[in-house]
Amino acid sequence: AQQLISFDYAMKYILRDKSDFSIIEGFLSALLETVNYKPITVKALLETETNKDEARGKRIVADMVVEDEDGVNYIIEIERNEKYNFMHKACFSSGRIVVDSIGQSQDYLKIVKVIHISLLYFDLGGSSLYHGKTIFRDMEAEGANVPLQLHLTQKNGETCYLIDILPEYFVISVPSFHDKITRSIDEWLYMMKYETIQDNFKEKYIKLAAERLNFLKMSVEEKAKYERYQLEMIDVREEIKTAELKGKAEGKAEGKAEGKAEGLAEGEA
Repeated sequence: AQQLISFDYAMKYILRDKSDFSIIEGFLSALLETVNYKPITVKALLETETNKDEARGKRIVADMVVEDEDGVNYIIEIERNEKYNFMHKACFSSGRIVVDSIGQSQDYLKIVKVIHISLLYFDLGGSSLYHGKTIFRDMEAEGANVPLQLHLTQKNGETCYLIDILPEYFVISVPSFHDKITRSIDEWLYMMKYETIQDNFKEKYIKLAAERLNFLKMSVEEKAKYERYQLEMIDVREEIKTAELKGKAEGKAEGKAEGKAEGLAEGEA
């Protein structure tokens, strides 16, 4: 099997030329298809104040504007996470990118829907793929459990569905992938988990991705840069583990101290 570089690294550093956009488009279209979105094309990569932030920039894989077959535009943000507070980060990041995208004009009617994708490199203990969005329900109607297609009519006469404004979220737990290939996105998840593909994969752009991400075909400089990135990610994981162990140790010490204090107080009583 071919040894491939990690897909998050590829999207962050390699697949940034228009000639490579079809690979990202293949992955995103397969992902969005799972919730009945139409295929997309990448219109532009974003460079906002948000993703220039150094601490956050290490986590951000890509921010981009995409367009579907009907001409509808979205902003898609992909973020890599090693920690369990990923949902807090996703909420914060999607909020900031909405603000960045409308600029200084503060024309809220120009807000473009944000789709945030969290790539998790730890096992959630469940499925590998989750999706969430805000759904409005009429709490006074008989069918209160039926989602409401709440909409507003704008000044220009166009109908604006609120569900098309508020951010949506995808969570992908790479290690949790179940290894069963039943739909297009599964081939991408398999590649992300094992950094290789199977010969019988049918997804349109998966073989193109495998060719582009072939480690053996990288230059010496590219290999060195990739290996530095891998070491950086190992350091991040170790920092997280160290912080978790420190927290547990401090919790135990605090518990013992409290127990001792309570024991002394009871003895004195």
